[in-house]
Amino acid sequence: MDQYVSAARFVVTCEGWAVGLGFSELAGFTSSVEHQEYSYNNRVGNIHTKQFGRARPPSITLKRALDAAGFGRIFAWHALARMNNPLAKVPAAFTIMDASGGVTASCLLENAWCARLELDATTAGSSNVVMMKATIECDAIILA
Repeated sequence: MDQYVSAARFVVTCEGWAVGLGFSELAGFTSSVEHQEYSYNNRVGNIHTKQFGRARPPSITLKRALDAAGFGRIFAWHALARMNNPLAKVPAAFTIMDASGGVTASCLLENAWCARLELDATTAGSSNVVMMKATIECDAIILA
C-alpha cells in the first residue's frame, strides 16, 4: 500500500544559496497545457478537434511568516526577474519534509525564478503574523 505524504515543512534551495528557505504552507502546485481548437472541412463535413497548445510554465506557490532575512532573499531574487536579468533563472530544489526532518518528496526546478511576491494585508498595531506568499515558476519540474 502506498504511503501518503505528510508535510510539516517545505524548503526551496537555489543554486548559490548557502541554506534553503523554509515555508510553512504549500498554497499551490500547477502544471498545465492549454488547448487549441482546430476546425476544418472535408467530404464528411465540418470537423472540430482540440489539439495540444502552449505549455504554461509550472509554478509552485508557498507561504511563510515574514522575516527580514527570508524576505530579503526572496525579494532580491524577485527583483532580478522584474529587471529581466538572466541571473534570475537558477536551478532550484523543492523539498517536502516530515515532522522529523526527513525528506518525503523532492523535485528539481529547472531554470526557476520568483515570478510573484505578495504580503498579506494587515493593520498597524495588530498582533497577527504577516505572511509572505511567493510564486516560483520554472521551465520544468523534474521529480527526484
